[in-house]
Amino acid sequence: MEIIVAEHAGFCFGVEKAIQAAEKAARREPVFSLGPLLHNKQETARLKKLGIIEKDELMEKGAVLIRTHGVGPQTYELLEKQGSKIIDVTCPHVKKAQKVAREAAEQGYQVFILGDHQHVEVQGIVAWTENKAIVINSLEELKKIKLKDKVALLAQTTEKETNFNELVAYLQTQPLDLKILPTICSATRIRQKAAVKLAKQVDLMIVIGGRHSSNTKKLKEVCQKYVTTYQVEQADELQPKWFQNKFKIGVTAGASTPDWIIKEVIEQMEEYKMDVQEENMEESSKQNNVATEEAVLPQTEETTPNSIDLGEQINIQTFRPGDLITGTIVQVASDEALIDIGGKSEGILPVTEFSNTKVDLCDVLEVGEEITVEVVKKDEEGNIILSRKRAHFNEIMEHLAQVKKANEIIEAPVIEIVKGGLLVDVGVKGFVPASQVELFFVKDFSEYLQKVLRLRILELEPEKGKVVLSQRIVLAEEREKQKAALLKDIEAGQTRKGVVKRLTNFGAFVDLGGLDGLLHVSELGWQRVDHPSDVVQEGQEIEVYVLSVDRDKEKISLSLKELLPDPWQEAIKKYEVNSIITGKVVRIVSFGAFVELEPGLDGLVHISKISKQRIDTVSDVLEVGQEIQAKIMSIDVERKRISLSIKDALIDEEEAKYASYLGHQDTQDLVTIGDLIKENQGE
Repeated sequence: MEIIVAEHAGFCFGVEKAIQAAEKAARREPVFSLGPLLHNKQETARLKKLGIIEKDELMEKGAVLIRTHGVGPQTYELLEKQGSKIIDVTCPHVKKAQKVAREAAEQGYQVFILGDHQHVEVQGIVAWTENKAIVINSLEELKKIKLKDKVALLAQTTEKETNFNELVAYLQTQPLDLKILPTICSATRIRQKAAVKLAKQVDLMIVIGGRHSSNTKKLKEVCQKYVTTYQVEQADELQPKWFQNKFKIGVTAGASTPDWIIKEVIEQMEEYKMDVQEENMEESSKQNNVATEEAVLPQTEETTPNSIDLGEQINIQTFRPGDLITGTIVQVASDEALIDIGGKSEGILPVTEFSNTKVDLCDVLEVGEEITVEVVKKDEEGNIILSRKRAHFNEIMEHLAQVKKANEIIEAPVIEIVKGGLLVDVGVKGFVPASQVELFFVKDFSEYLQKVLRLRILELEPEKGKVVLSQRIVLAEEREKQKAALLKDIEAGQTRKGVVKRLTNFGAFVDLGGLDGLLHVSELGWQRVDHPSDVVQEGQEIEVYVLSVDRDKEKISLSLKELLPDPWQEAIKKYEVNSIITGKVVRIVSFGAFVELEPGLDGLVHISKISKQRIDTVSDVLEVGQEIQAKIMSIDVERKRISLSIKDALIDEEEAKYASYLGHQDTQDLVTIGDLIKENQGE
């Protein structure tokens, strides 16, 4: 009795990744799964021992596992609301089905889903359409429904393609806007195809998998069309009588069946093999000649299915590192893809070997499309690792050589910040030295990550994979053109818009489009400005007044103050000579102190007008921030100067107090307060 395992059987790519993610999470903390992670109670029991506990309701606030079948958007919202840590292992094909169903519903299509309306995967997809999608399980059921003008059709990922194609053929005869959404999992299709191929060549088929597993049920359905087929969940369900008078036994397994269960079943079958050997002896003798002929036939893919143990991997010698292979994409996840590279082999294409930039492979690859890859190595687990970017290296280098020869500008995103510059993706990694990034010195490149630069190629060495590029050259060329146009048109007295490019202690440099103009700190406002950052910021767009243009020296002087109303002219109207004001000392100099009457309006108190006594240093009497009273001695409108006196304000105050003391409430009849004082002194 020969036991032959189907070419594709057991865990699919998505389920295997989900199991690995679940086990990794369980090593850190208890994990609660929303329903069984997969339809295999034996594997579910094993996972439970590892700390992955099945729950039917959203009751836990810890780590919650969203299983491969996926859930609706409301479940995500509830988990986030209750503060759960979400571990999402939804199958990439289910994710795709959810996405296309939602988009079709949003676009106004009448969405039909071929599948089992009680299956959690289908229920989740329906939820993503706001429960608008209609679930059907046959063509007859579809014909009973009144179709709208716009119809979209998709299927449960484990549905049989023959059933789906039957519905497609019918809808294509109808006068409507039809959208076909292919969502059947390629793993399902590949496993069914391999199972049928094997079923045609054996005497009996054993299908291993959970009885609630949709894809396992369909494997049994397709096999039993060609040969007697039994489905088992585990080894102890096998019955010896099934194998009597059977010489070739085919084995396949559903996508949710782990390797260890498959191996247990095969080991049990090996024991039965010895038991039935004697019973089959006579029949074997009759067919001896035929069996001998079959034994010497060449072992080709068409004549003999894969008969190696399930866990056996292909020999890396078949595919040497550096070999270029064209394969077919059979599975796509966000971080890696599974490629059928022939020879009953599948290789893994990690996202890091697809592109130098960060991408989601689900967005750029499609199941069924062909792709050229290069063999990189065989990893520790026996997987063949493939590279798409290495396969295209020569093609990319040839393209870059043409770009350099034509002196063309290319655009490339920054993928990494390194010592001395930036790495960009031009198909391969290119280097932009720090001095070649901008026209000015850049201290911190952190904001350049993922930014797209416009570049020219400075150096290209294909044999070393070396590409050196410059954005500075591109910017300099454009700058020269802009500068020539600006100097031709700009005139003093114009108002221009510009962008603040750089701040210094003495002013701000404003890019006018080809040339920077200087906005001196004294021209930033009518009031005193300590630093330009108090008024403008780098990157800010402002409107400026052109004070002067020196075309020979390529210098432009700008002003912000000229575009602002002069506060001095209006404010001074409120003040009169000989009036007493209250102000704040804002600046002390050797010859006096400047006092702010109000913002933008300062007066000077000369050192001789600070006190009735002689003082040597202003700071001995006054300090910045001090509030004082002073008398306005004079106002010079043209020169914008106000002369103040603290001393005279004090004298006026003393004289007023003395007059009040003498009982002269109305001093208007007196020539001066001084006369009054003398009169009283004489008495």
